[in-house]
Amino acid sequence: MNVQPYIVENSGSTARDFCMLERNILSHIKLALLLSLLSSSVLLQARLVPDEGTKEHSGEIPLASVHFAAAIASIVAGSWEYYSGYWDLRKTRAFLASAKPHLIVMSAVAGVIFGTCIVLLVQE
Repeated sequence: MNVQPYIVENSGSTARDFCMLERNILSHIKLALLLSLLSSSVLLQARLVPDEGTKEHSGEIPLASVHFAAAIASIVAGSWEYYSGYWDLRKTRAFLASAKPHLIVMSAVAGVIFGTCIVLLVQE
C-alpha cells in the first residue's frame, strides 16, 4: 500500500498562514504554562516579598484549581483552533474568521486572570 502525502501548494500566503497557526498554538501553550505556574505558586504560598507574620489563607486550593482548569482550557482551545485552521488550510478555505467557541473559552480564561488580580489585591 503506497500512501502519498497530501502536499499543499505554497501559493500566496500559505507558508505565512501556517506559521501563524504555529505561533498561535505556541502562545496558548505559553499561557497554559504561566497559569499552571501561578496555580503552583498559589498552592505553595510563594511570594516575592515574604510576609512578616504567617497568615491563614483559606482560598488557595479553590483558586489554584481554577487556574489549573484555565490552563487546561487554554490548551484545549489552542489545539482546537490549530487543528481547525490546519484543516481549513489544507482544504484551501478562508480561516481568518475567529470561531465563537474559541473566543468564549479564551474570554473565560481572561476573566479568571482578571478575577485573580482582584482577589489577590483584596487579600493584601
